[in-house]
Amino acid sequence: MKLHIFQSGKGDCLLHESADGKLVLCDGGMYTAMKKFVRDELAKLRAIGRELEAVYVSHIDQDHISGVLTLLEDELAWRVHDHHRANGDTTFKAPGVPRPPVIHRIWHNAFRDQVPQNSKPIDDLLAAAVPALLATSDPRLREAGMEMERVATSIPEALKVSGLASPKLLNIPVNQIPGAAGPNKLMMIRPGQGPIQIGSCRWSIVGPTEAELDDLRKGWNKWLQATANRDDIAKVREYIKDRVEKFSAGALSESPFDLGKWNGIPDTKGVSAPNVASLMFVVEENGKTVLLTGDSQQDIILKGLKQTGHLANGGALHLNVLKVQHHGSEHNMDTGFARTVSADHYVFCGNGEHGNPEPEVIQQIYDSRLGPPAKRGAGPNKPFKFWFSTASSLLEPGSKEHTSFTGTEALVKSLVASSGGKLKARFNTKPSVTLTV
Repeated sequence: MKLHIFQSGKGDCLLHESADGKLVLCDGGMYTAMKKFVRDELAKLRAIGRELEAVYVSHIDQDHISGVLTLLEDELAWRVHDHHRANGDTTFKAPGVPRPPVIHRIWHNAFRDQVPQNSKPIDDLLAAAVPALLATSDPRLREAGMEMERVATSIPEALKVSGLASPKLLNIPVNQIPGAAGPNKLMMIRPGQGPIQIGSCRWSIVGPTEAELDDLRKGWNKWLQATANRDDIAKVREYIKDRVEKFSAGALSESPFDLGKWNGIPDTKGVSAPNVASLMFVVEENGKTVLLTGDSQQDIILKGLKQTGHLANGGALHLNVLKVQHHGSEHNMDTGFARTVSADHYVFCGNGEHGNPEPEVIQQIYDSRLGPPAKRGAGPNKPFKFWFSTASSLLEPGSKEHTSFTGTEALVKSLVASSGGKLKARFNTKPSVTLTV
């Protein structure tokens, strides 16, 4: 089994390869990284006749789905070219982008399927709130605005992915399981559900459960129904702007905008409902295991692992590879998770934006393996390795991302030096780096 770790901006983009050569693209990263680094690497696969058995999108966030949208748009451009050529238009120019490999299916709990009828109104309301929040000097409100802007951008991208995959355009099946009969469904933990066989690998869904998807669906609709003046976007913008101004002037004691409830329900310990509802897999082959976590929250991951029999109550789980959840955010990892779930290889995707991967998370994982006895977990006393999707040398000097990632590299260097040879690290300076299990 191999995991090809791509430059992915602030997002995730991995290519999983089974021992018999079957490929699954796991998230697409940011569209900027897809265009600069990833699409050329994937095009090389098509040139030698290799195909993607699936493209797996963990959730709708832009840093996971926008790269996938770019791939689908590239393929559509090539199919338009093919149509013109097949109908005798020999002067029609080929697209100026490389052609992606054949994509057999997409695994993605599409936004439209989760919130039928209400996708556009929710998108509009989110977008209406952003300008007022970004206009304030209060850092908490600006952060809320950035989060809202990110989600507002992600929703139309998610809808475009669904549209491009539809039978009318690319005709790529969504949530189709190889060999399974009947209509395609949202992908989640279901009673009696077996693993999905892709070549020599078994892909077992370990999240979300129906509860997480139901919370997300109810939350979106509840927020839409409860938002004041929802039929007039201009009034929504003015309403939020007024509350922001009153808060900034000290006339409003409560926050004008609770980021944790932007989608109508409370978050889970600082992690929003869309992230909590990430599609997650345990991939197994010949006794080797990989855990793909999306942006889910630590308690939800542990719950899913227990519910699917991968983790016994009170027990521990050792993996060959852990894709560290949510780019190493401190909201998604705690000492309990680090002590319970260990790995030979820890993969961190992210480029320093929002401080991810967080030094606190890196230290927690290190301490769970080599720290003081009180902080150590049940992981085996054996060497392990940290893998990072990028390096500071590829980031803009002087940027917040560069400063953050430089600090990450310094911390990891010190941990490697103090590990007695137990810890190694690899920072990716190329379009991709390959982890062989």
